[in-house]
Order: sequence, then C-alpha cells, then structure tokens
Amino acid sequence: MPADVVKLDERRLRKTGPAGLARELMGLPAKRRLELILERPDAQSVTAALDANDFFHTIQEIGPDDSVPLLALASLEQVNHLFDIEWWRRDTLEPAKALAWIERLSRAGGTALLEWLSNADFELLVSLFKQWISLDTAPEDIDLVEAVESLPPRTLDNHYFWESRYPQFDHLITELLTVIFETNYGFFKELMNSVLYTSSPEVEESAFGFHQGRLEDHGIPDFYDALEIYKTIGPEEFAEKAVFGQADAERSAPSFALALLPEQDLFAKTVGRIEDPDLMETLQAETAALANKVIIADQIFPDDSQALRRAVEKTLAYINLGLELRCGSSVEKAAQIVRSNFLEHLFRLAQAEVARLRGRLRATVQSGWLKHCPGGIKILDGEWFDAAEELLAATPKILRSGQGGGASSYDFFRTPSDLARASHFVDIIIEAGELYAPLSAKMNEAGREFATYRQTQAEELTLGMLVMTAAANLLVYGKWSPKPLALDSWPEIFPLVQPRAIGAAVADWIDRSVSRSERSSLAKAYFDPIFRDYDLEMRPFSWQNPPDPQLVRFFMFTKPN
Repeated sequence: MPADVVKLDERRLRKTGPAGLARELMGLPAKRRLELILERPDAQSVTAALDANDFFHTIQEIGPDDSVPLLALASLEQVNHLFDIEWWRRDTLEPAKALAWIERLSRAGGTALLEWLSNADFELLVSLFKQWISLDTAPEDIDLVEAVESLPPRTLDNHYFWESRYPQFDHLITELLTVIFETNYGFFKELMNSVLYTSSPEVEESAFGFHQGRLEDHGIPDFYDALEIYKTIGPEEFAEKAVFGQADAERSAPSFALALLPEQDLFAKTVGRIEDPDLMETLQAETAALANKVIIADQIFPDDSQALRRAVEKTLAYINLGLELRCGSSVEKAAQIVRSNFLEHLFRLAQAEVARLRGRLRATVQSGWLKHCPGGIKILDGEWFDAAEELLAATPKILRSGQGGGASSYDFFRTPSDLARASHFVDIIIEAGELYAPLSAKMNEAGREFATYRQTQAEELTLGMLVMTAAANLLVYGKWSPKPLALDSWPEIFPLVQPRAIGAAVADWIDRSVSRSERSSLAKAYFDPIFRDYDLEMRPFSWQNPPDPQLVRFFMFTKPN
C-alpha cells in the first residue's frame, strides 16, 4: 500500500470511535494494534469494545510480557477469558501458569488485581491455593512459641501458617493473601478452611464447570464437542441458517478469524461484497466459533501464537474449499451460500474430501505396497516423500508454488484444484508400486551391499535409486538388475548413463512392465522430477570428467571385491 494511503488510513483510524476502531484493529499487525490503542485518550473504551476472543488473540500475538499495558486496560470479562484459556489444559488447572499471569496483572497496576480477586470463583481460588501453598493451623493445646518451629514459616494471624510451593512467586502469593486478609477477614478464614478441608478433585471439578460455562459463552466448546467438526457431512445434511438480530453499534463481534482471510480466496471476495451489517456480524461470529473449535480439536497450546494463527488459516482454507465445492468460482452463488448455509457445514464438507485423499494414501502405507518396503514411505524419492509426509499429517497440506517468484511451500487445501492435484499424486504413488514389485525380490541383497558401502541403513534406499541402478546395469551390461554398480568402474559407466539414455531405458521398461497406457503415464510421472534433477546435476560434468560417485545420489554403488 502506498505511503500516502497508509497515512490517510492512520488518520481515519485515529478519528474513529471506540467501537468502530475495535472492529478494524484485528486487520492490523499486533504491535501497531497496541500502539493505536495506547495513543488514544479513550484507550480503555477501545479495549472494552474488543470482543474477548479478539482481546485474547491480541495478547498472544503481542506476547504475554509485552502486553501488560493492555492488561491494565482490560475489562474483568476479558481478563477472565484470557485466564480461562491460559490456565487450563482440558480439565486440569495449571497453577504455575496462573501465578505467572497474576504476576503480570499485578504489574499492570491500578485496581485490576483487586477487581479480579474480588470477583474470582471461590472454587477456583480454593483449587489454586491448594496447589500454591502448604497450609497448617496452630495447635490449640500447645503454646504458640513452642509450635512455631514445627509450623510453616508465614502467617498473618498466628492461626493459619503457610509455605509457598513456588518460591519464585512467594512474594506474590503473600501479596494475594494479604489483600484478602485485609479486605475481608471472614472470607480469608473461609478460604483457608476450604484449602485445608475440602476435597481437591471435587472443588476443581466445580471450578472447571464455571470455567467451561464462560468459555461456551464466548463460542469455545469443550474438546468432545469441538471434534464434531471432523465428522463427515453429506449434501442432504446442509441446514438452512438465518441471520438474526441487529449489529451491536457499541461492541464488535469477534473478528480475529476473518482478519486473516487471503484476498485471492473466493470466500474473501464474497465477504468483501457484503454490505448487510447483520450478515457480516453473523459471519464474524461463525468463523470465530469455527476457528475456536479447530484450536480445541487440534489441541493447540494457547501460548503458541503461530500455531493459533495456522489453526485460523486452516479454518478459512477449508471454508473456502467447501464454498468452491458447492458453487464453483461464482461470487454471486457464493454470496447466497454464505447467507443460507452454516460455515461449519462448508468446513466439514472440505474436511471430508481432504480426509478421503489422506485415507487413500494411508491405505497404501498400511496395507498396500508401501507396507512391504523396509523403510515404508522412505522408499519414496525426494519431493514424493515430502509430499506423502505432508498429506499423511494430522492436518494434510499440499505443495503450492510461490507467488511472484517466491519459494514454493506447503499450504492448506483451499480449492478443488488442490484436491485434484493431490488425487493425481496419490494415483502416482499407488502406481509406483507396480515398479517396485519386480525389483523387490532382489532389493534386500542390493540394499545390504549399498548400506555396507555407504555405512548407512538399507532403509535409505529409494525406488528411484533401484530403478536408475537397474537401468544403468541394462545400458552397461545388457541386464536389467538393481545390483549396485562397482565403484571402480564408474569412469567407464558414466559415459553410458547420460540423462537421455537413462530416461529412455526407464521409460521403455515402464512401458513393458505396466500394461495400460494411462497407468504407464502415472508410473512415468513418478520419474519426472528424478530425471529433471539428474539432468541438472550431471550437466557440469563431461565423459572425461565424471562426478565423484560418492556425491551421486541416483545410483547404488558398492566397493570392488
């Protein structure tokens, strides 16, 4: 964006009211987001207008320790939402993380800590202090002076004595208990007695119930409900949705998910045309709730901001894929679909298609030809192995060419053409088994010789090396065999295994080994990148100046007897 346009946009944002600014903040880099808030005289109002989900993601992107100024401006609801996500792993409370966040809240200054303490669930406080301190009371039948030596070192009333289980937070724990003691001694006594005498599992279960209820209010389900997004869905299951209510002028819907929409996607183009504020708010809420489900179901740690971002990007990619599967590339049809169909159903439709592709490859690994290879998918060469690993991952990805000359990288499935490319890839891997079968009987012996020469494992042997070595033996000795090439014969072998000759030998063997032409073309496609790399790496060398065989990765070699 040109510099003058950026300056105009900055001026506009500075003049925008709190709620309006909150709606646009998530589209800005996190550091700039914080700067814009802190520059404002109404910074607290702007922060309060942020949805609790957006507040949490902003904190994570800025970084916990750098976000203390934002904590000082946060509402109790926002603080509780942050703590609800940060302090729990499934149904287990993490006391050390809680102390770290409370210490940051204390550094935020003002009344933030006192307000949180005054409103925190009693069951939560009991559960935390049960894990933060060792607690005892002064015995009634022994003089206190005599009993002190056997009691924990800290007390405020000579009745309850405690010792911190977290020495690095000893001062903070003392501060918390002192605040409670000085504010309401009756509450202090009730808390201490509960720490001493209540059942830990029962009180933590109660605290978890309140915690879960608050999360559900913000569109964050429990783990098992979140897993529903990975259930397949058929066209007949698509339910009609309605757009409800009126957009809230004073408070923004969660926008952390839509803020990451790639401009080139159909979903982004569709959202860009929406003028109905009620529909826009509905879509914001839907994408946020769906992203939260992905984060929970994929068990993303909340303090990993990059993983959180990838989970949101995955959500948007699958929505886009589901949308294109339903309507092709028509923005007009897409607009009708996002108004009437739940985005979660689009996600599930896309997920089912990606899972089907992944399942085809997994079946080849678990019960097909790859099952019988010593190294499993390691028999695959270079980019085929990389692509197979990415497709078999918990969240499958596909290689996408870099834009503007940038490097290619693996990305989420987001279009039907991605599905088609992945399906073609799986077809090639399945058909490659036809090439492995006639060589497999001699693979173990060849692999042992190769491993002895390289002082490595036979599992490093690839299908490409087997076939290329067999082709070299055909060109040199007239026999198709994967027997490793003699190292001392390489100067005589190299002139005979030029790229064009090797390519022709392999292609001819494939035509003879694979009957149908369409299957033969798939098998040949497996060797396209291998031949490309072989040709590229052999170009600098001449017949009189062969490459060092130890640096040639396309053939198996063995030392002479």
